Amino acid sequence: MKTTPGIQRKPYRKKLLRLIESEDLIFVLGPRRSGKSTFALELEELLKRLTMSDVYVSRINFEDTNLMRVSVESLRKLFETRYAMGRKNIFLVDEISHLIGWETALNEILRLPKVKVILFSSTREVLSDRIDLVREGRCGVVHMLPLALPEFLFFHGFREIDQTEPVSNVKLYRGPDDKTFTLGEIYRMYISVGGMPVVSREQLAARHAWVAAEGTYCSSVTHDIMEYGSKSDKSRITDPLLLRTVITVLARNVGENISATRVGKIASEYLERPSSTKTVESYMQAILNSHLFFISERFDIRSNAQLKTLSKYYIADTGVCGYVMGTQRLDDGAALENLVYMELLRRDLRVMNGKLGSDEVTFVMDPFGERVYVQTSARLDESNRQKVLSPLRRIKDNYPKAVITMNSKTKKTPDGILIMNALEFLMGAKLR
Repeated sequence: MKTTPGIQRKPYRKKLLRLIESEDLIFVLGPRRSGKSTFALELEELLKRLTMSDVYVSRINFEDTNLMRVSVESLRKLFETRYAMGRKNIFLVDEISHLIGWETALNEILRLPKVKVILFSSTREVLSDRIDLVREGRCGVVHMLPLALPEFLFFHGFREIDQTEPVSNVKLYRGPDDKTFTLGEIYRMYISVGGMPVVSREQLAARHAWVAAEGTYCSSVTHDIMEYGSKSDKSRITDPLLLRTVITVLARNVGENISATRVGKIASEYLERPSSTKTVESYMQAILNSHLFFISERFDIRSNAQLKTLSKYYIADTGVCGYVMGTQRLDDGAALENLVYMELLRRDLRVMNGKLGSDEVTFVMDPFGERVYVQTSARLDESNRQKVLSPLRRIKDNYPKAVITMNSKTKKTPDGILIMNALEFLMGAKLR
């Protein structure tokens, strides 16, 4: 997978280089086609430039058809032949989870002197307790997500126009086709196309991004859900039509509190046959393991406790969501909520959905620490202002509170609630 040269995913690179100093095992996890393999290539080149001659950097890609059938014994020998005695070794290993029993070989190579391993994977199940360092809590994790809005601009060749005498306060951008766009127009494109860096500029210009979305969806389902599940009884998928239906139900209910029982009921009505809650739960877990969706659990603000029911689910990429939903589309509020959630994850924040009696607070960031409360609303006007602000005003503590909305400039209310323009937030503005 090739991306535009120079994108580099700098926040991920910075975090990973920091982890290399302290950890011998690092996982880079994220959805298929989000740029992990290209990042591994760039990282290999970077490490070779930054490190001294006593460091040996080796990359192994198990997506390579010549390596997909490697046995555990062959894997041991492969590591041994790549190991440079007397030097520091950094192994970059891509999609090793294809192989049954790979954890044994990994444990053995990590016991050798001066070894660090960086594993790139699109399944959460790679964080196996059969790996010694994982079981002991001595590893690092970097979550790689689809392109953020600033990365999307750069990747697709949008450049801000220098307006020496601007006719308005609206920033303008010139696209690769030399057309002029506002940031709001590009945001609409971002929702429709999504942030997977496999979407080429040509596909973007021709509005053929659905081809990339279809490929992302199919590869996630085939490799990370169906194929991976076939190796494990606990995540085995025996009903592909039910799997597809569960994914569609989750896509059409982005940002809604929903349970496996409810998902199963909707699926049963659509398929006209029963689906057990236990089976639906296992399929939902397999979907989460593939990074196709992310879960945001509920947090009771009054009791200061995490709840076990009615979580919300957000899709990794809105372009893939459009493919799954077909002729339907996320409404403006759900799309914004999904993008804000993903942006909060990029900032390495733990994010939960807040419950305040019968009211909802869209997000509680870092709920067990120095938290921030966030409401999202596509529009904030007289018709919904009270509904959006009232739950925040009922919270009795003094943690920061914010509303992220599309139709307002960034400002504060007289009682200190930050009203932030969504485009500013998605472009990197801080909430504190």
